[in-house]
Amino acid sequence: MRRLISRSVSASATRSPVTSAVPRSAIATSKMSSNGSSSSAVAARRIHATAQQLKPTAALASTATSYPNTHEKIQAVEDTPYFIDNKFVNSTTDKFIDLPDPATNNLVTRVPQMTEEEMKAAVASAEKAFKSWKNTTVLARQQIMFRFVQLIRENWDRLAASITLEQG
Repeated sequence: MRRLISRSVSASATRSPVTSAVPRSAIATSKMSSNGSSSSAVAARRIHATAQQLKPTAALASTATSYPNTHEKIQAVEDTPYFIDNKFVNSTTDKFIDLPDPATNNLVTRVPQMTEEEMKAAVASAEKAFKSWKNTTVLARQQIMFRFVQLIRENWDRLAASITLEQG
């Protein structure tokens, strides 16, 4: 992209009256096609256009309030489920790791120490998901990552509250 900009700047600085009637885009297009870099320029334009399209017009705070946002003691501590085959699943184990709030030492959640069968199922699920993911195009992956960024922005306050509880 920098080369393209520098080329158009140097080209416009040394224009003769004959070439000034030709639009810059035509000159840039002819230069790109002769260099064979037109596909990279098209890709750069697509990435920019996609980013602009997915950019939210205003950063809205999350309206959900079902998450703790203070250091008060949680009355009903829930066990953290694990995520497998696109759904949350509660572990069948009886061994848990307590996760306290470092600021107050109050229990926030309990994380299961998965059983061997649960671990094998999680690995099998990840392997199955990777097969389809590796065949996903770069542009499709890019769309997913832009959506991920958008979700982070929409849930910024929830993430901040969670990190604060975790870190103290």
